[in-house]
Amino acid sequence: MKYVMIFPQFLDPYGVAQRRGGLPTYLWYLGQLVVERGAEAIIVQSAHAPFDKSWNGLRVVGVAPSWRFARRHLRLDLYDMALSLIDKTRDVIIFGADHASVATGYSRSVSIQHGISWDLPGSYLRDHFLGRLPFVPDWLCKRYTAWRCLRYFDNCPNRVCVDYNFLNWYRTQITGKPKGNIWVIPNFVDLPKGYCAPLGRHRNAETVRIIFARRFVEIRGTRLMIEAIHRLLGTGRRFEVCFAGMGPDAEIIKHAFQNEKCATFQEYAVGNSIAVHEKFHVAVVPSLASEGTSLSLAEAMAAGCAVAASSVGGMTNMIIHNYNGLLFEPGEDGLFGALCELVDNEDKRLALAARAAETAREAFTHDRWSCQWREVLDRIQAM
Repeated sequence: MKYVMIFPQFLDPYGVAQRRGGLPTYLWYLGQLVVERGAEAIIVQSAHAPFDKSWNGLRVVGVAPSWRFARRHLRLDLYDMALSLIDKTRDVIIFGADHASVATGYSRSVSIQHGISWDLPGSYLRDHFLGRLPFVPDWLCKRYTAWRCLRYFDNCPNRVCVDYNFLNWYRTQITGKPKGNIWVIPNFVDLPKGYCAPLGRHRNAETVRIIFARRFVEIRGTRLMIEAIHRLLGTGRRFEVCFAGMGPDAEIIKHAFQNEKCATFQEYAVGNSIAVHEKFHVAVVPSLASEGTSLSLAEAMAAGCAVAASSVGGMTNMIIHNYNGLLFEPGEDGLFGALCELVDNEDKRLALAARAAETAREAFTHDRWSCQWREVLDRIQAM
């Protein structure tokens, strides 16, 4: 039995190292689940030259460019390779992201929709033929991007969404009932067995410790964070802030706080996220757009941080405002207000942190995610 997962960028184009990011990590966990079921897990991806190798228990097949190589044709090349590897009477094809899918009538196929990504200003959405034309307005680029994403989702008869935000939008775009099968499986945090968040750190904290643990890019709120922390410094409140991660905005952040002793910087391995977060009181996820059920948010909640998150995408499926965290409109004023509230009120920090940890423990565990995926794969395999 084989499960072939199609995703263009799991390893680098030379097949040497796994790419960083949520989607390659997601597919690695899904591959491990397949192996636990006693099946073979294969990932088909693009490559500079063909390769076929074993990677942490998974088989990864690299497909070199063909004569028809282009974004759409790349998807066809990968799909053709996947078809050549399977027994069509029983094996399953998984499109690791719906934008990697092609229109298929193969019943034992499923695509994964990772959340709305086009809630950005139209000026950011010009990575297609229409957007490359200078006279095309931003609003038209945004409409076209949404239409294209709708087409991607409809390519496959079986779909898994990571949040209800996308599914609710999808229902507004169709005239009848959704075709095929749709399941919602939120993302997860991989907690140690029997883990219990150390909530006692919230009591009698003289200095509130804040963490921003994201990839350092503008869309993840780096510039907002800089401005909000500068404003917070001007209020005389006692706090420390840690920027944990890496990315293009790293030097901008370091330059902004080069003379501030309260600001620190660190990098950490993916598997150490919980241990890093549990040293802090407050975690901030101020993304401007393009979020599913955020892994960073789930990790912060599980570690017992009081969380402040922008009201973007699937994060609104994870946080009930003033119950297990704070939601704010993405912008400097909303972020600053949430930080002031959490720094000033110890009792509220503790209450939000306790409910956040409970939510993560009950709703966003790896066991629950695995169980839901097993049910989906059983259904698809039986088709």
